[in-house]
Amino acid sequence: MKSISTIIGVGLLLLAGLCYFVNWHALVPAFTVLGVAIITRKALEPLIIGCALGFILLAMQGGSKEYFPEGEGMIFPLNMFDGLYSSIARDAHDQGLIWVILVCILYGAFVQMVVASGGIKAVGKYSENHVKTKKQSLLMTYWLSFFFFLDDYFSALSVGNTMRPITDKFGVSRAKLALVLSFVCVPLTIIFPISTWTIFYGSQLTAIEGGVMDAAGHAITSPIEAFMHTIPYNFSAWISLILGGLVVYEFIPDFKGIKQLESEVVVEEKKEKINKKPKKEGKMVYFIMPLLVLIWCTILPYPWDFDYWGSAFQYDINYIFGSIDALRGIATACVFTYLYFLVFKIVDFHKISDNFVKGLETITFVLAVLGFTYLLKDVQNALGFNEFVASHLEGISWLNSATLPFIFFALVAWICWATGSNWGIYAILVPTAAILSTQVHANFWLTQGALASGTVWGAAACFFSDNRVLTAQSCKVDMMKHGISQFPYQLIIFGVSSVLYLIAGFIL
Repeated sequence: MKSISTIIGVGLLLLAGLCYFVNWHALVPAFTVLGVAIITRKALEPLIIGCALGFILLAMQGGSKEYFPEGEGMIFPLNMFDGLYSSIARDAHDQGLIWVILVCILYGAFVQMVVASGGIKAVGKYSENHVKTKKQSLLMTYWLSFFFFLDDYFSALSVGNTMRPITDKFGVSRAKLALVLSFVCVPLTIIFPISTWTIFYGSQLTAIEGGVMDAAGHAITSPIEAFMHTIPYNFSAWISLILGGLVVYEFIPDFKGIKQLESEVVVEEKKEKINKKPKKEGKMVYFIMPLLVLIWCTILPYPWDFDYWGSAFQYDINYIFGSIDALRGIATACVFTYLYFLVFKIVDFHKISDNFVKGLETITFVLAVLGFTYLLKDVQNALGFNEFVASHLEGISWLNSATLPFIFFALVAWICWATGSNWGIYAILVPTAAILSTQVHANFWLTQGALASGTVWGAAACFFSDNRVLTAQSCKVDMMKHGISQFPYQLIIFGVSSVLYLIAGFIL
C-alpha cells in the first residue's frame, strides 16, 4: 500500500515538474501539494511546500499587484512571509478567518472540559447496566455515536473507549466494534451542521472568489449556511449511516473479513487499585446539559433577543436556519460548562482551567492548516490558477454538467484514500469545483456536495488515516486488520454513491 502511494505521489511531482517546464506555472503548487501529501501522508507540510513553490514562481514573475501588492519585487522567502501576513490580514479584515479561528479553538476547549467531567464515562456505565445482549451492545454503539457529532476524533475516542468493555463482555470482536464506528464517526460530522468539519469546509465555501449565492440570489456569508446547502448531496455519508444501521440490525450479514476476526474476542481484566482514593464518579447530566446548551444556542438566539422571538408566528425553515450561529453557540456553551462545573464542584478550579487550556492547544494544528490553505488559495490565484482551469478545460466533451459531480467525487475519494488526509485537499479543489461547475453549467451545490462526500469516503476507507488510527486505538484492534476488514463495506458505499452522482448529474 505504501509503495503504491509513493509511486502515485512521485508521478504527481513529476507532473508538477512538467507543468513548470511547459510554463503552466499555475498548476505547479497544486500538483506538488497532492504529490507530497500522498508520499508523506501529512496535511500541513505539503501545504507549506506548495506555498513556498508558489512564492518562488511569483518572485520570478516580479510579484502580484492584485493579491500581494506590498510584496512586489521581493525575493523568496521574504515575499512568502509578507504574503502570509497579507493573506491573513485580508481574510481577518473580512472577519471570516477570525470567526473560524474562534469557533475552532472554543470547540477544542469545550470537548476537553466535557471529557474531564466524567460525563462520558457515566454514559458508558449507564449503557453497561442496560445492555443485555450482543445485538444490543452494537445498537448502543451505533446510536451513541450520534451524540458525538462535534468531531470525528471526539466520536472515535469517546465511543470506542466507552463501548469496548461492553462489547467485549458480549463476545463482539473488536474489529466489528471498529467497523460500526467507521460507519458513523466521519460521515456524521459532514452531515450534522454543527461540527468542526462543518466550520472548516463551510469557511472554504464562503472564501470562494466572487462569493456564493443561495436560491434567492443573496450572498451567503455564514460558513454553516453555505455548508447546509451541501448536506442533501453528501451521498456517501448518508449511505454509510444507512449501511451501518443495516449491519447492526443484522439485515446485512457480516462479510468474510469480519467473520474471520470473530475469534479474536478479548476480555480485559480489571486491575484493582490499592491504597488509592476513589475518584468522584461523573454523571450523564455532565455530558447532556452542556450539549443541549450548545445545540440550543447555536440554532436559536438568546431568549431576550426580541427581534427574533417577536416574530413567533412567522417562522419557517429559512427563518430558523438564518439564525444559526456557531460562534454564539460554542461561546455560550463554554461559559456555561465552565461555570456549571465550577459552581457545582463537578471539577475543581485547577483541573477545569488546565483542561480548558489543553483543549485550546489541541486545535492548534487545525488552525495552522487553515492559515496555509488561505495562503495557498491566494498564491494560486496570483499565478492565474482560476483563469488557467477555466480556459484549458473548456470544450472537453466528457467533462459536462452531468459527469462533473461524479468526476469530483471519484477523484477526491481516491486522493483522500491514498493520502489519508482531506483538510488540505479543500484548499485546492473547492475553488476549482466552483470554477468548473460554473464553466460547464453543473449544479453548484451538487458538485460541492460530491467533493465533500469524496473526502468523507476517503477518510473512512483509508487504512492509515488519522480517524483509522484513533478508531483502532480506542477499540484496541490492529489498524491494518481494521482497515482491511471494513474496506469491502466502503467499496459498496463508493459504488452506490457513484451511481447516485451520475443520476443526479443528469437530473439536476
